[in-house]
Amino acid sequence: MDALIPDQVPEARFVLSYQQRNITRDISKYLLSLSYSDFLTGEADSLEIELEDAEGKWKDAWYPGHGDTLKLSIGWEGRPLRAVGSFEIDEVELNCPPSTISIRALGAGIQTALRTTEHKAYENTTLDAVAKQIATRQGLELIGRIEPIMLDRLTQQESDLAFLRNLAGEYDYAFKVTGRRMVFHAISELSKGVPVASLVLSDLGNVRLRDQITVVPKAVQVKHKDPAKKQLIAYTMVNGETVAVPSSSSKTTTSADTKKQRKRSASAEVAKAKAKADLAKANRERTTGSWSSIGRPDLVSGNVIVLIAAGKLGGNYLITASHHRVTRTGYTVDKEVCRISASSINLTQASTKPDLALSTYGITHEVVV
Repeated sequence: MDALIPDQVPEARFVLSYQQRNITRDISKYLLSLSYSDFLTGEADSLEIELEDAEGKWKDAWYPGHGDTLKLSIGWEGRPLRAVGSFEIDEVELNCPPSTISIRALGAGIQTALRTTEHKAYENTTLDAVAKQIATRQGLELIGRIEPIMLDRLTQQESDLAFLRNLAGEYDYAFKVTGRRMVFHAISELSKGVPVASLVLSDLGNVRLRDQITVVPKAVQVKHKDPAKKQLIAYTMVNGETVAVPSSSSKTTTSADTKKQRKRSASAEVAKAKAKADLAKANRERTTGSWSSIGRPDLVSGNVIVLIAAGKLGGNYLITASHHRVTRTGYTVDKEVCRISASSINLTQASTKPDLALSTYGITHEVVV
């Protein structure tokens, strides 16, 4: 856990609103657990609330409506709370005995047509323009800076949610929908963020760190057909951005493999962008892991943290998912991470003082006092 002794740990606090009405006081005596999961890309953020229901209120008079909105802010008593998002109720589950109700809600609203299959073609446009067009169609605000990569032709035969998720993955962007916002950010830019916290390995729980080499190729080869020359042209991009600590004997940071993309790209620009994305993803997959710590509302996906006093496994880590849990006994957070830079930083070079940074994914969050 974080380096805080028990009498220094403030009491966890949250504020929960239902359809714009603060219901924190109403539910507090029934609350068994509140869990908020936040993902960098590929999955919608989610909220799950487990309530005691011995009186039968929640399965009858207080039964929540599907599609109704929940808003959550979380943090510590005596400090500004972090507003983590708006969620729409997707599922209600009754369990007994003993009688409990679980309410599950999604950050990617179920009230929008994001999951409806679309059949569309996009020609002579850019990645940025495609994202803007879909955001406008869904009535969402697009957040993030997208490179104007020229795309010859794209065919969509799936939902907007699945289509953009796959497109973002090809070019190494983080994509998700949270409330009325469509977030589309280059992961390489998020990785440059200033760390929001420094954590000491010995203060963490359930630590799992995996350092491997086979996932990082020496180079990536892509091909595209040049319409003017009417010939297939191959490009090889050599990996010069490995984040691993070299072996003391072999100095190795990559495997000897060259990864060859099977799909051909329509232009040299697209081919190179995809190769660069492949290498960036491979580098992040070199050292990955997870751990638990005392809850902190700034430990969310897209933020960078420093792991210190961890030997060769120290360095800067990008949070790819976080799972915040408040119960009657306290507030904890489980994190999934990947290393973005190796470091020899030690305990005397960093502070473990909680840092309530209020931006993630480039978004400034509302502060609730």
